[in-house]
Amino acid sequence: MAYQKVSVTELRPGSYVVEVVEQRGDIIVKHAGWVRSQQAIAQLQAKGVLTVLVDPARFLTAEEPSTAPPAEKAAPAPTETDTVPVRHLFADEWPRAEKALLQSQRVQQLVLEATRSQQPIDLMLVHEVSSGLSDSVSRNQDVLLCLTRIAEQSDSLLQHSVNCAVYIAAFAKFINLPSDRSKTLITAALLHDVGKALKPELMNQPDAAAIGTSLAALQRNKDLAGQVSLWISQHCALLDGSGSPPIKGNQIAKGSQMLAIVNQYEKLTNPANSNQSPLAASRYLLSLTPLQLDTDLLQLFIKCIGVYPPGTVVKLTTGKLALVLENNPKKPTQPKVKLFYHSVHQHHITPKVMDLSRQQEEHIEGCVDLKKYGLDVRNYL
Repeated sequence: MAYQKVSVTELRPGSYVVEVVEQRGDIIVKHAGWVRSQQAIAQLQAKGVLTVLVDPARFLTAEEPSTAPPAEKAAPAPTETDTVPVRHLFADEWPRAEKALLQSQRVQQLVLEATRSQQPIDLMLVHEVSSGLSDSVSRNQDVLLCLTRIAEQSDSLLQHSVNCAVYIAAFAKFINLPSDRSKTLITAALLHDVGKALKPELMNQPDAAAIGTSLAALQRNKDLAGQVSLWISQHCALLDGSGSPPIKGNQIAKGSQMLAIVNQYEKLTNPANSNQSPLAASRYLLSLTPLQLDTDLLQLFIKCIGVYPPGTVVKLTTGKLALVLENNPKKPTQPKVKLFYHSVHQHHITPKVMDLSRQQEEHIEGCVDLKKYGLDVRNYL
């Protein structure tokens, strides 16, 4: 039986929601789950859900046990809370996120080596990396964002590509893109600058100068999705037509616009380049809206990673230094942090995790570079 698209106001207890089709508000609701009560429907409405896709073949009546059909016994029966993503604990996700990041770095090294030797890229490995990054951010995006920000890599091209892939993985998950589209976007982020590996002199030129070389290198891969090439070809285009290629507005694919945002943000905040603070980078990109970058899309990205992304070291108004652990999409300037050092008294303090949105005494004064204090951020994770 075909799925049916229904308004949340017409949703009935016992329905099985396949996915959220239309939604407004800041809370992203994950798809797939039973709606067992009128209260659950009210919760969906409160979270801004407008339209959902339901499976009419899966409907619970009062007499039916609340279990999944026999064909799906391998998975636990969904509950009404399944409409909200299950967030894994930071510590639990850490080893898996670390493994995904290390794998992405290894494979990206192979990608760049293959490009330099003018050989086809092993797309199967790239797709495995894309899946791994997508899976990690679906469990807890803050862990991978934190690891990415503190990672040190001598190859700036490799680091830029991997960082962009992580950012776009989190971005795609935040705006609830379908899994296959998210993974294709991650692949595009990993491959968008491969031309610079073939011609190192392009590293010091505007990004648009490398697009032709990158696309030519990718043509050796016959199985590469057409969307990947499209998004890469347009990632330097700007809404007012002043970018490259000189297309504008709706002529630029949404995936290309997303890639443009993460590409510019990563370059601004990468120590190998200008090394701006995340806050300064966000302010600069906002200054490019609405003429060059899409305002709504950029604001969603900033909400996604935070004004102070995980892995950022901040100074509080009391002089204490803290490592940002988790973003707060509803209050981007009040993340969860780990206090570890007092900059005024210049000594370590007992580590303490604090949710800045749940107290009134501590506020973020700004970002700091721990190296100025002779400290290594990796010692405080």
